[in-house]
Amino acid sequence: MKFDVIIVNYCSHQPLKQSLSSLLRYNEPNLSKVYVIDNSPDGVPKSIKTAFPTVIFQENFKNLGFAKGVNQALNLSKAPYICLLNPDTEIKGPLLQQFHSFFQKHPRAGVVGPLILESDGSVQGSARSFPRIATAFFGRTTLLSRLLPNNPISKKEVIKDFHGKEPIKVDWVSGACMGIRSEAVKDVGLLDERFFLYWEDCDWCTRFRQKGWDVFYLPTAGPVVHHTGLASKHAKWLSNYHFHRSAWLLYNKYDTSPGKIMSMIALAGAFLRFSMVSLKLMGR
Repeated sequence: MKFDVIIVNYCSHQPLKQSLSSLLRYNEPNLSKVYVIDNSPDGVPKSIKTAFPTVIFQENFKNLGFAKGVNQALNLSKAPYICLLNPDTEIKGPLLQQFHSFFQKHPRAGVVGPLILESDGSVQGSARSFPRIATAFFGRTTLLSRLLPNNPISKKEVIKDFHGKEPIKVDWVSGACMGIRSEAVKDVGLLDERFFLYWEDCDWCTRFRQKGWDVFYLPTAGPVVHHTGLASKHAKWLSNYHFHRSAWLLYNKYDTSPGKIMSMIALAGAFLRFSMVSLKLMGR
């Protein structure tokens, strides 16, 4: 069974070239089509188009955002399975066949995420719990989680202790690399385009679970190395803004507290964290 692979790119053409090379090296027999949705203002260099003649390049010549880019490709896709892949990822082992075998054995699996590693070989923590207020302080990239990585709150927020073990159901997996059953997409719908960048993966996985589809972390698939930051280094300020904006949109979308009071607290926390990160960027 074949997969359509979707990559949304913004000004990250050198990492994209590496990502495409690794994809074709390990997974070509399982590929149907590879869609690169390019949001770069100058389009895709001719050298990359020449190097990958079988890849379908859709050039928007402006940044439409990640969710809208993925939806463009989803509307073209005809394969029974889909794989989302970041342009700053590098596949280090068989991936699509592992996804397919798992989907065959688990008919209610709508989404599956592989083992994702950082550039230094450490486990990234791509399987996570649905964010709470505590996520602002104990999320994957927060200071407290870096200083105290084994504290019980961070370990609950980000799952890292299942490397090499059995697949587990989780709340959501990272959109840096995820496999999706097309039948489930027809049931759940496309990505929410209000999420311009970041957190659209968490929202989508939540919607899958609400429709009765399971989300799994499959640590035997891959691994996939995520060279974090390569895809966003050309727009650090924009990335910082949309990270916190989308975090609040997500929290507000699912907030059931009276008068959405918790969303107000989350908004204040997001603004404070955004300001701190902005000050850090100014100091560089």
